[in-house]
Amino acid sequence: MLQTINLDNHFEQLTQVGWTTLAINPLWAQDLGKAAGERQKKRQFHTAALARTSNLEIRNDETFWLDAKLADLELIEHEALSGLESLKQQLRDFFRIHIAEIECHYSYYEPGHFYLRHQDATGVNNQRIFSFVIYLNVDWQPKDQGQLIGYHQDEILFSILPKMGTMIIFRSEIEHEVRPGNRNRWALTGWFRK
Repeated sequence: MLQTINLDNHFEQLTQVGWTTLAINPLWAQDLGKAAGERQKKRQFHTAALARTSNLEIRNDETFWLDAKLADLELIEHEALSGLESLKQQLRDFFRIHIAEIECHYSYYEPGHFYLRHQDATGVNNQRIFSFVIYLNVDWQPKDQGQLIGYHQDEILFSILPKMGTMIIFRSEIEHEVRPGNRNRWALTGWFRK
């Protein structure tokens, strides 16, 4: 999954500025994107919810939750969950913190869809420590837009195009938004939790 061998430099950046990007094997990401697309064709995706209620004024993406207990996981999905488990252990070792679990889902945004500025670690859900996004989009170009924007107050911390083979990890308390894109946008999104 990860092309990066030594993650210490990335974890140092995560310590200092609150976010980092990692290189993912693009062919592997493309295969994971195909698995997501097949699930969407089978109508396994659902309108995303906020605290178990749908609010289309805040976000209008669709999701499918990945869990190791699912009976119909593809091999590439098992590999994704295994790779995330390995990354979880490396984060635990480096930061010397307790990370108990990973939760993740595919996210699918149609053209023009968005997720307004928000935090993943809130009063309702304060167990999330690190958020991550793995992009699954073939040949994404700047004109396609759809950036993930991270903020510290009114300052932009990061602006990431959803290009195949890119993974971003950031502290879950960082405010961020998903800007509308001009084409279908796919990702594996999730959290390392207490």
